[in-house]
Amino acid sequence: MRSDKHINKAEKVKRLKGVALGLGLLIFLVIGVIAGYYANEVRVFLNDVNEETPDELRDTSEQDESLRELHPISFLILGLDAEGAGESRRSDSIMVATVNPDKESTKIISIPRDTLITLPDSNTQEKFNAVYPEVGIKGLIDFVEDYLTIPISFYATLNFEGLVDLVDAVGGITVDAPFSFTVQDSEETADAIVIEEGIQELDGEEALGYARMRKQDPRGDFGRQERQREVIAAVVDELASINSVTNFTDILDAIGQNLQTNMSGQQMMTVATNYRPAANTIESVVLSGEASYEYIERYNQELYVWNPYDESLEEARSTLREHLELDEGTEPEDIENPEDLLDED
Repeated sequence: MRSDKHINKAEKVKRLKGVALGLGLLIFLVIGVIAGYYANEVRVFLNDVNEETPDELRDTSEQDESLRELHPISFLILGLDAEGAGESRRSDSIMVATVNPDKESTKIISIPRDTLITLPDSNTQEKFNAVYPEVGIKGLIDFVEDYLTIPISFYATLNFEGLVDLVDAVGGITVDAPFSFTVQDSEETADAIVIEEGIQELDGEEALGYARMRKQDPRGDFGRQERQREVIAAVVDELASINSVTNFTDILDAIGQNLQTNMSGQQMMTVATNYRPAANTIESVVLSGEASYEYIERYNQELYVWNPYDESLEEARSTLREHLELDEGTEPEDIENPEDLLDED
């Protein structure tokens, strides 16, 4: 039963890793399963979610050959926080997924939002989540490619407030909270949402608060990342259910208003149909590092930041490159055609 309080914790952790492919990619896969029943709605949805793609990212024809040949591909998936008055959205969640259909596996890496970096083309120190509002999605893609030394095939952004509509559209989700806490709602009303320790049903507002809270978590951003993956897992469970098929139009409306990608409709359907075996094995690539407080000149104060250990970052880069079957002697920025990055062996 969904509310069974004797769920094995180890099995729960294993299950979360098995479904944490990233909300954008998982949505594409689910759409591929039930699109035949709602062909017109899907066509409208696919047209809407890439209409605001920047001009320099619209041409993805080079990726078509990779998709036809079922080569490994990669996704940059961003969860964007709320947009304040006069402020640009920051990337609250930064994930990269590498998808290898031949190996029937997917690997996911989460880059902590507080990771200390130097902004592109400057000497300005900032946190990783500031790159997107500073240089836009094209600049962020370039930055992530350099940071992880892999090419990015596609991107998808999801506004976090869209999570409210999506969770409500699937009828709510079930989570197992590791501890009790209160958090503000989407209107920033303090302590409006009360989360109890243990298994419980959440509506959209509650799910957003559960996924966003960080300061009360003893594990900080890493605890929040785990809760975000748990919410993603629960949403995917509901999306794959029979009840969700009956709410499919509402689900597409909730996603379409808040999802942006440079994938064409045909590319989404190709991934949903032909890359499904990659969901058989899904693994997390973990970055290890340490937190500290460092003086940031542009803010004239010390801020909480996080730095990965050099060996952990290099191991993660190697893991992702191997999964994408890249030639180790080739750097992404030196390649004009992504096909040239494939290992010839």
